[in-house]
Amino acid sequence: MENFKKESNLEKLITVFYFAIAGVEITSELFSYKPALFVFKPLTSIVLMVLYWNTSNQRNLLFFVTILFSLITNVFFIYDTEKMLFLGLIAFFVHRLLIIYYIIKLIKLKDYIPLLIGMIPFLFFFFYLLSITCEITARSYGILIIQNILISIIAGITLSDYVMDNGKKNAPWFFIFGLLSVTQYFIVFIEKYYLSDLSSLSFRPLAMILNVAVYYAFYKFVRVIEKLNDN
Repeated sequence: MENFKKESNLEKLITVFYFAIAGVEITSELFSYKPALFVFKPLTSIVLMVLYWNTSNQRNLLFFVTILFSLITNVFFIYDTEKMLFLGLIAFFVHRLLIIYYIIKLIKLKDYIPLLIGMIPFLFFFFYLLSITCEITARSYGILIIQNILISIIAGITLSDYVMDNGKKNAPWFFIFGLLSVTQYFIVFIEKYYLSDLSSLSFRPLAMILNVAVYYAFYKFVRVIEKLNDN
């Protein structure tokens, strides 16, 4: 019992540290202070991995690799050069594939029909936005097609699992993760392609807060699944 309390207190302490670091990261981004970004952007992901390491008995390698690619993506995106942006998009693509594979493995998805049905409304929505978007380069267009498909897969898995869940305990955190992921993607898409003339401060803080919340919800979802498997 005493060990459990110590572990619980440690989890709370690391969680507070995670959100504190995230707060500094968001503030640094708002003021475009890159020296701090190079420290706190990677540190946010590292603290999340430390949190998982200290609370999980399974310590699944997939979790660390998935978050590592998120870290790499964030570092590449700090730079303003086209080459670094392209490398960041490649890392983000790998990250998305890993997170989809990890989720499918965690929930032990066997029936893909509900997933495909759940994807349809999101595919229509995001491809409609893409179809009415002007001034997109050929390279960006191809990247957006892939990203639309990947976020629709995540949304489809989340929606189908929530509907077909039958009261499983993983549902709330998984649903929160999926909802936040879709919302974040939508906000970034709208800001970049529809509101680019406005100040980047309009939506950037919200997008960054959502990013922090997305990965924390993902961590909680993973931990709930692991606890269910342990029982």
